[in-house]
Amino acid sequence: MSRENALAALIHDEIGQTLSRVFAKEANANPLEIAPRDSETLVGQLTAPGDGPPKVTLSFGLDIVQSSVATLLDALPTPDLKRLRPSKPPDVLELLNTVRGAIKGRLRFFVDRQEDVIARLIAARDPAALQQVADDLFQGVVEDVRKSSESARESVNRVRALLGNEAGGILPFATIVRARRRALENIAGVPESVEGALLDYFFKSAGYQTIDGESVVAPVHLSDIRGAVAGTGVDIDLAGRQLRGLFSKATAERYLRDATRIVVESAFDAASGTNARYDAVTSGLCKERTREEQDRIVKKFVAWLRGFSSMAESAAMRAVEVGTQGVSELQTNPLIAAAAGSFAGTAARKLAQDCFLRLLETELRRPS
Repeated sequence: MSRENALAALIHDEIGQTLSRVFAKEANANPLEIAPRDSETLVGQLTAPGDGPPKVTLSFGLDIVQSSVATLLDALPTPDLKRLRPSKPPDVLELLNTVRGAIKGRLRFFVDRQEDVIARLIAARDPAALQQVADDLFQGVVEDVRKSSESARESVNRVRALLGNEAGGILPFATIVRARRRALENIAGVPESVEGALLDYFFKSAGYQTIDGESVVAPVHLSDIRGAVAGTGVDIDLAGRQLRGLFSKATAERYLRDATRIVVESAFDAASGTNARYDAVTSGLCKERTREEQDRIVKKFVAWLRGFSSMAESAAMRAVEVGTQGVSELQTNPLIAAAAGSFAGTAARKLAQDCFLRLLETELRRPS
C-alpha cells in the first residue's frame, strides 16, 4: 500500500473540487481574493506612472492539506515491517477492501467509479497494478469526452502517448478534465490544448509559452540557448524572457514537473478562456493611450500577473511541503512529492491569474 499515492490523490481531490466551482463560475468560488487599498482601483494603479508593486490586500484560502487528510491517512493500514518478506503472498483483495473502506465517502471529487480507481492507486503494490490504474484514469477521461467532438476524443489518445504510463503524471490531466465536466461545461478544446502544449514542449526549441510569457523548455544543454530562442522567429532579449528548465539536466523529476505544469496551464486556459480574457483586459487598459503608454502599461500588467501567480504558487507549494512532512514515504519518493507539489503550485498560479483578470474585467466594465 502506498500512503504517498493516497496523499497525492487527496490533494488532487481537494483542488479538483475548487476547479469545478471556478469553471462553473460559482460566486466566491476562487479561494484567492485581491482587494485594492486606499480607494485606488487596480486599473488606476496599472495605468498610473511608475512600475512599483500593487497596493492590495491579499487573501489566499485554498485548503490543500486539511486535517481531514491526516485523519484519512491515519485510517489507512500501516505497512508491517515484519511482513516485508512474508512467507506467503499478501492478500491483495483484503488490502484493497481495507483501503476502499477507509476512503469511502471521504472523497468529494473522485466519486462513483473513480473512487474505486483511487482505492486501487493507493493499494497498488507493483508496476502492473499502477499500469492498470493509469489505464483506468484515461478511460475515465475518454468517458468524459465521449459526447464531445471527434477531435477531442482523438486528442485524448495522443495525450496518452505523450504523457506515458505513469499514473502520477496522468492524474492531473484526469483531474482537470473531470473538473470541467463536473462544471457542466463542454470540454471541447481542452484535450486539444493539452496536446498542442505538450508538443510545443517536446518539439519546439522555445518550448511551451504560458499566458504570462514564461517558456517551459525541455532540458537542454547550455550551448542550446541560441536555439531555444531562434525558433520563435523574432529577436528576443533573454533578460525579458523566462526560460524555465533551460539549465536543468534531464531527469524523470524534471520531466514530470514540466508535464504537470503544462497540462494544468494549458487545460485551465482552454477551460476558462484565459487567452481571450487576457487580450480583452490588455485592450481595455490600453484604450485611447499612446503607443509609449501602452507599452508601459502592458509591461506592468505582465509583471503584476507574474507576481500574483508566483505568490500563489509559493503559498500552495509550501502548504503541500509542510503538510507532507509527517509522511515519511514522501521523503524517499521525490517523484510523488514533485507531482503533488507541481499540481498544487500550478493550480494556485492559475487561480491567481483568474482572480486578477476577473477583478480587472469588473473594474473595466464600470462607467468611467
